[in-house]
Amino acid sequence: MSQKTTMRHLIEKFEHRKRQASILAFIVVAWICFLLSSSTNLLAANAASKHQFFEDGVLISLQEPSLAIDVDDAFTFVGRHPFTIRDVAAGERFIFVDSEGDVILRLFIVQFEGFLPGIDNFYRYNLTESPVVANYPFRSNGYAFDIVEAVAANPKSESAATYPFLQSKGYSIPAHWMMWRSLTIADQARKKEMILFYVENVDSSGLSLDDFYEQDAATAAWIRIQKDLELRANNSFQLTELNENGEPNASAWSSIPSRF
Repeated sequence: MSQKTTMRHLIEKFEHRKRQASILAFIVVAWICFLLSSSTNLLAANAASKHQFFEDGVLISLQEPSLAIDVDDAFTFVGRHPFTIRDVAAGERFIFVDSEGDVILRLFIVQFEGFLPGIDNFYRYNLTESPVVANYPFRSNGYAFDIVEAVAANPKSESAATYPFLQSKGYSIPAHWMMWRSLTIADQARKKEMILFYVENVDSSGLSLDDFYEQDAATAAWIRIQKDLELRANNSFQLTELNENGEPNASAWSSIPSRF
């Protein structure tokens, strides 16, 4: 073996070990955040459970927002977990998984979130001219990310709680994700929101994260991929309003219209 080949082999081995160390550190940090989030938000989760619950294949939110969500049958509901965001906001996530064995292919996540008591802030999203579904306007966008880097940058995020939750259910977690999200303001005071996340493994695109952004700007490839990603996201669920008995209006199920 030549000296150059030996050196290259050593460099590749070092990079692999560094990557494995980063993943291990991510897992440890994420589990700590998950345990802290679960313990500190137990009361908030119990309160929220009175208003949001999964029943007969449909996720019901009785108030703020008041609507029902029917998730595609390809997804399996695996549970819910509480979270905090930098001691400013808190909420709960309902997690749905499409997988092959323990390998996650896709996720669908419904996130109910609100500012904590005493926090003088509100959600500032501009929902003007946004499509209205189930009586709520929805704003949508796509993005892609490395989960290890994301959790390292923000260890008190909702994502930092979700991934150890999935691991606790026996799933392996891909490192690179592409996501389409749609959000709405859930109350008039703009203190609460609901976010719908549709998530896929970047590998399914045949490209890598490096192909998606150039100096933080979306590449033509990422813009093209987002068009199909949005369609798959919007086809993965439907929304409807609730009637006076808190039941889904079966004649009004609708998807969010495509932005592209």
